[in-house]
Amino acid sequence: MKKNLLYVALLVFLLVTGCDKALERYPLDSPSADTFYTNDTEIQGGVNACYSFIVAGNNGYFVPEFSYDALAETVFIRGGGFAQNVMMSVLDFKEGQFRTFWLNMYQGIARCNLMLQKIDANKAALTADKIKQYQGEIYFLRANYYLRLTNMFGDVVYLDKPVSSVADGKAVTRTARAEVLKKIYADFDQSYALLTGSTVKTLGRITAGAAMAYKARAALQNNDWATAAAAAKTVIDSKQYSLMPKYSTLFTETILNSAANTEQILTNMHLYSANNATAFPQFTSARSVSGGYTTIVPTQNMMDSYQCTDGKDISKSPLYNKTKPYDNRDPRLRYCFVVPGDMWNGYVYETRMDKTTTLNDQGASVKNLDSYAATVYTSFTGYLVRKYYDFKYVAKLTQCETPFMLCRYAEVLLTYAEAKIELNQLDADCLNAINLVRGRSDVNMPLVSVALSQSDMRNLVRYERKIELWNENLRWDDLLRWKRAEVIMTRPIFGRPLLGEYSVYPAVTFDSYGDPVYDETNYVGSPSTDYRVLIRTNFNKSRDYLWPIPETELNLNPGLGQNPGW
Repeated sequence: MKKNLLYVALLVFLLVTGCDKALERYPLDSPSADTFYTNDTEIQGGVNACYSFIVAGNNGYFVPEFSYDALAETVFIRGGGFAQNVMMSVLDFKEGQFRTFWLNMYQGIARCNLMLQKIDANKAALTADKIKQYQGEIYFLRANYYLRLTNMFGDVVYLDKPVSSVADGKAVTRTARAEVLKKIYADFDQSYALLTGSTVKTLGRITAGAAMAYKARAALQNNDWATAAAAAKTVIDSKQYSLMPKYSTLFTETILNSAANTEQILTNMHLYSANNATAFPQFTSARSVSGGYTTIVPTQNMMDSYQCTDGKDISKSPLYNKTKPYDNRDPRLRYCFVVPGDMWNGYVYETRMDKTTTLNDQGASVKNLDSYAATVYTSFTGYLVRKYYDFKYVAKLTQCETPFMLCRYAEVLLTYAEAKIELNQLDADCLNAINLVRGRSDVNMPLVSVALSQSDMRNLVRYERKIELWNENLRWDDLLRWKRAEVIMTRPIFGRPLLGEYSVYPAVTFDSYGDPVYDETNYVGSPSTDYRVLIRTNFNKSRDYLWPIPETELNLNPGLGQNPGW
């Protein structure tokens, strides 16, 4: 089996490679696809290879297990050049990472197309159940790759069979996004039909529930409210999933690995011995952790977004106290963030420059390794990521085996609620979907007993998506489909100051959608007694809703055409 998997790893699936010489680099000691994939073991290995790009980013921190949300205003990555360049709208179509994403997705699609062909040609070597299982997984994966492509690039090349030559690759044209979406729906439907009734329960494997949940996601991301509502309702009515009782423990390794976790719909598994562990703890650790980078951090913009426990924002709630800014807030704030004053890694956490010492868990005064005075590379926002962080990895920061949920039931509920709101179907089912999420036992935010106006309900469900799904890699796509990126991504990203107290911070206001607004004339650069401006974002609404077709692809095939403004 190991030998077969090695062969699979060596295979290179090419689409629009750039020159005929790329084909000459095909390893001579690798098996030919013409003679391989003829039995169950080999085909299983090929199906496994189709999963390879499900979280593909290949750009350092910019992968879903780290933070795709760093394209938006809720997460900041120190040194995250590509993400910050996107946020500042300074890239052009020559940027190599655009091509990396393009090729990753098409390599995944090429693998899916080849394996569908091989399964069909070798059905006699497989049981009927295996055929359905393998095909069901592959149809899902192909749909997911095309969904990511269309979200990024709009109209894309659509291929449902292997490309046999570079010449064929050079002759392709783009298909309209709306037409590709229909094919995405069809693949998710096919996956759902094939996997319904499957007895395969392995975490990380595609299921019928995942197929329909992702169809709902695809429809939502394309503002197809009726399809989104129907697909989400199918998942809800299946009774296969439910919210876990506590948000505070949902993202712990114990719960994530538990068969009793009824909330996770699709989870990406990690295993150090399989060479697919992550370095998430290294990037999110405090500087007091030996080897911790404190690279991926929550923003002040996100901090200010959490309402008080009465359901009002901090500019309106009488519960908000600027001298105790973390008290009386939506409990999910403390479940996701490490804030100043928390005991963390055996120390009272604080980044202020004047806090050169801190207390350890024995009550002794010690050097504060998280202070700006100790290192300029401490958290640029003053906060740390608590969500998914596990102290078991402090001695092996790059060997994290914590699974990451790619889709969970709370998202489905919020998808259903949003779709119903946009359809103006403000009924009991719509309210219940929101209330289930807000009413989780350790969240317990105010419930909605009577439907508000459509506008107010829209704001509520958008708040819930921002808060409940923080750093789960949906925020950027949400801002795009809401046409809010041109607003949110023209506001500066803030962190805590090097010095200063909340009591002297300028007041935060909120726009009609509930997002914080900052008057930058009230703030000064660091060191200061005010907020720290980390990045001044920009968004060109005439071009930045889509990424450019990469330069190398256009050079190969000018017939692809370029997206507007690039």
